[in-house]
Amino acid sequence: MRKLIMLLAVLLTACGGNKNVGFDSARVNYVSNDRLESITVHSLDTGKNDDEAIYNATKLAFQNLFFRGISNSPFNKPLIGINEQEEFKKHKDYLNSFYAVRMGTFITRSSESTSKIKGGDRLAKVNMTINMQALQKDLEEHRVIKKFGL
Repeated sequence: MRKLIMLLAVLLTACGGNKNVGFDSARVNYVSNDRLESITVHSLDTGKNDDEAIYNATKLAFQNLFFRGISNSPFNKPLIGINEQEEFKKHKDYLNSFYAVRMGTFITRSSESTSKIKGGDRLAKVNMTINMQALQKDLEEHRVIKKFGL
């Protein structure tokens, strides 16, 4: 009976919700934070090789910060906005540059591990601490978000 209830809960969750979500926020989990200066998260993603899997897991953490927020953390609201496609169109140059080159500059600590999964792909597990003060300031300076306050 317990298994049947669990199965129904999983099926109902899978059938509902927003079908336009381009990434899985359940694969990014809050670990800790240092006031509002930094956040440490654990992120999982896959790729064809170790480097791609680590990159995808790292990018996924930032996508969640930008467009979903990180549940159970002080940063549980999206930094940029909830409509990723619309915001990406508005800030395409910034986000492309960010993901391609600049993303790592906001990571103050990280540890990665990878393992082989079905089909030959790789699964990356990344623990990273993100400098939130610097990230928010960068988003403000590039006019992706409005400055807080006056």
